[in-house]
Amino acid sequence: MRAFLIALLSLLLLPLAALAQQGDRPNTILVLDASGSMWGQIDGVNKVVIAREVIAELLADLPDDASLGLTVYGHRERGSCTDIETIVAPGPFTQDRILEAVNSINPRGRTPMTDAVVAAAQSLRYTEEAATVILVSDGIENCNPDPCAMARALEEAGVAFTAHVIGFDVASEPEARAQMQCIAEGTGGLFLTADNAAELSSALQQVVQAPAPVSVQLQAVVVPGNTPPTRPVTWTILTADGAVLSDGTQGAAIAADLLPGAYIARATRAEPAGPVPYQAGFTVVPGGIAPVVVPMPEIVETVPVTFTARVEPDMSVPASPLDWTLTDAAGNVLLGPVQAPGGNVQLLPGDYRLSVLRVAQGTTHEARFTVVSGQPQEVVIPLPALLVDVTFTARLDSADGPLITDPVLWEVTPLAPAGEIAPANPAQVALTRGAYRVTGYWTAREVEQAADFVIVDQPREIVLVFEAPLPAASLTAPATAVAGATIEVGWTGPGDPRDYIGVGTPEATGSARWDNYTYTREPSPLMLEMPMQPGPHLIRYFSSDGAEVLAEVPITVTPVSATLTAPATAVAGSTIEVGWTGPDYRQDYIGIGLTTAERSDRWENYTYTREGNPLLLEVPVTPGDYLIRYIANQDQTVIAELPITVTPVTATLTGPATAAAGSTIEVGWTGPGYPQDFIGIGLATAERSDRWDNYTYTREGNPLRLEVPPAPGDYVIRYVVNQDNTVIAELPITVTAASASLTAPATAVAGSTIEVGWTGPDAPQDYIGIGLVGAEGGRRWENYTYTRDGSPLRLAVPVTPGDYLITYFLNQDATPLAQVPITVTAVGASITAPASAVAGAMVEVGWTGPGYDGDFLGVGRVDATDGAQWETYTYTREGNPLRLEMPTEPGDYLIRYIVGQDYTAIAQTPITVTAVGATITAPARAAAGSTIEVGWTGPGYDGDFLGIGLADGSDGGWVAYTYTRDGNPAQLTLPETPGAYAIRYFLGTDYSAIAEVPITLE
Repeated sequence: MRAFLIALLSLLLLPLAALAQQGDRPNTILVLDASGSMWGQIDGVNKVVIAREVIAELLADLPDDASLGLTVYGHRERGSCTDIETIVAPGPFTQDRILEAVNSINPRGRTPMTDAVVAAAQSLRYTEEAATVILVSDGIENCNPDPCAMARALEEAGVAFTAHVIGFDVASEPEARAQMQCIAEGTGGLFLTADNAAELSSALQQVVQAPAPVSVQLQAVVVPGNTPPTRPVTWTILTADGAVLSDGTQGAAIAADLLPGAYIARATRAEPAGPVPYQAGFTVVPGGIAPVVVPMPEIVETVPVTFTARVEPDMSVPASPLDWTLTDAAGNVLLGPVQAPGGNVQLLPGDYRLSVLRVAQGTTHEARFTVVSGQPQEVVIPLPALLVDVTFTARLDSADGPLITDPVLWEVTPLAPAGEIAPANPAQVALTRGAYRVTGYWTAREVEQAADFVIVDQPREIVLVFEAPLPAASLTAPATAVAGATIEVGWTGPGDPRDYIGVGTPEATGSARWDNYTYTREPSPLMLEMPMQPGPHLIRYFSSDGAEVLAEVPITVTPVSATLTAPATAVAGSTIEVGWTGPDYRQDYIGIGLTTAERSDRWENYTYTREGNPLLLEVPVTPGDYLIRYIANQDQTVIAELPITVTPVTATLTGPATAAAGSTIEVGWTGPGYPQDFIGIGLATAERSDRWDNYTYTREGNPLRLEVPPAPGDYVIRYVVNQDNTVIAELPITVTAASASLTAPATAVAGSTIEVGWTGPDAPQDYIGIGLVGAEGGRRWENYTYTRDGSPLRLAVPVTPGDYLITYFLNQDATPLAQVPITVTAVGASITAPASAVAGAMVEVGWTGPGYDGDFLGVGRVDATDGAQWETYTYTREGNPLRLEMPTEPGDYLIRYIVGQDYTAIAQTPITVTAVGATITAPARAAAGSTIEVGWTGPGYDGDFLGIGLADGSDGGWVAYTYTRDGNPAQLTLPETPGAYAIRYFLGTDYSAIAEVPITLE
């Protein structure tokens, strides 16, 4: 039995894998109460504001690597017990994100503090790691009935889980204090109360203090006697996730100071075969723990035994799986059955039996042996040779291709002891272990394939792959064809969609064998384009991969010719007529280029032959010797050319010597007046497209009007040929500075409209703008009026008070010509409205204010911004008092006076919107498609209606409806489809349903 223990321990006492847990500082989540009661005040300050300030101070004092997270409840929905959110997951360097989240929270909901603590614990993986939750709450739990039971469950399931609870302003709530104290004491945490900001800060500082280290005793013992080990022991202390905290301390027992958390104690003992580690996991909790004991077995001196199996007669290693079983003299199983080619065991002196099962064959073989102290040995079990079934298969094209159905002759070398193999496919023969060669002869095709293979212990299949014979194909085509022409080619063949018929020279190889091609997915006959190069060619049928030619037929490509007729000379940039004859293949064109040009430079301009005969061709702008060429599109082969001389083109310009910046002048011109030619003006030193800041097309007339740039300086007026922007005439001009003046009041009320007098160039689109002093770019004008509106003109003053500039802008590039300062003073307003109103109701609202055009009174949520500040609105032009429709959702709102110019709110007053109720009276069942009477009570607002829709609301809420204004009871026509439905009362303003009753349609 001791021998069994030694063998078993040598297999089982291996190093254990490290667990994953950090053992220094526990992860912590702050759980913050954001229920509606946090809007309560202490010394005139909202409790939520106090909490924000205290938490900010706390976060500033924490080390950056403190692992901290944030869970909040009651901050998104009113009346919800599930409004719990872990906004910041626990981790280091989270202080800034936590502070940002706390500052953005607006309390509004209920107090599910119990479920919030559970959610925080789950985020901390409290069943796997040490975890701490800090709960700050100001009220009683109103969602979970038993906080105490929750605390007990967390304590039992957690790994060093602690919940500290701070009751904020709960002096007058004994039940709330009892709940909070139960949570803290149930998890070993602190319960503290705070009635003001200073006490809250002190309480938070107490609960976030780092835990004190705990002294832990670690002992190694030899089992079963629990005696200290006599061999040297070295200790390693790790966190639960495997991080080494301490290493190298020696002794059978040691002491260590550790923070609360999960750890692993590893004791490594020096043993005859080398150091062997043993370990135990433990958890440190505040207040101390019992000594940690690491057990290790008694060391017994054993003898190494190696066992293997060999196949006779060459004693080779068997390839098939082997199952081993080792027993002692008394028949006790020490090892196995275990599947392996062999193995090594440590055994005590004595007699043993070793058996091996050949899994594939189901045969068992054994050996008996004696272990002598101090004498290692090898046990070898001989195995008889096997006959293995081998299958020979012949297939087409690949190892998984079609099976050849014709007879196949097989020959195996060496063949004995199998004898001859009968012709078949597949064929089977039994062979012993060894190396062989098989040859397969396909009788129908008179071809053979061979393969070398080896047999060990496993049956196998040997596949010989033969090439499938090529299918037959044929081609029919004319004996000759003109270069570039498209001919008909008849074909027969396999017709794979990727097969193709190509034409190329006879000597070509590879992909050069086809200059042009057409896929055989086109029906026979198909159309094939001939190459442009005259001479002998071959039309070939290609298989889909292009590797095999299934058929070919010769064809002679004859030259193609063309002629051109055109004038001998032409003016640069002009358009001439060119007559031509030629093949007129698709995309053929007539081009013009320099005599010496090559490749694509042979045509600077071109026209497709499909444009007619004669066709129009644009002449280049640069004078010189050119060639007009007929070019076949297929490979840009030139098949005809004609010389032409391009002569210079001239132009003249007439205009003033000077002009004011931003003005418009008249320019006379002579020149070719080609389409898109233009007259431009730019700086004398400008290049390329900068040579014209402004321009006018010559088609606009003569003289034409040209806008002068806004910047003074020396300029040039240029005649530019559009074809390639060649300048063929220039005229210098000096641009002088423009001036302007403004007259306006020194002050104005925000949002008002003032009169501004002005003098200036009054160029098209010039404007007078108003913007803040120091503004840049497009911010220099918040409002503007065009000068074309006259002098004086009316200009809207911005809504925001401050120091502004009124500026005269040249429209061309927003150049300022004149400015005057103006001070914008604040505008006031007031609102008179009831303190509360029913949802959806119309209320009267009195107001005072500027009453600018577009001003309105709107109602929206207290914390709403931008366009959400008004859910409904009425323009001030509707009267005073005016009627304003209330939102349909109950809650706290603000009525705001909004200036229409930029939607600035200049006055506001609070209003509470209370819920509106309704009831519906209708039969529980009715016939589908019938009309029923429905009684109702409710606000009956204009647009309210009763609708019927599917009970689950998947159809949008209603498929049929009737307005409440149509009477009570109302007549409602039911859908034609039977099923479960609901009749609902909908408010017409936003289609919200405020009442419903079920109805079944039969």
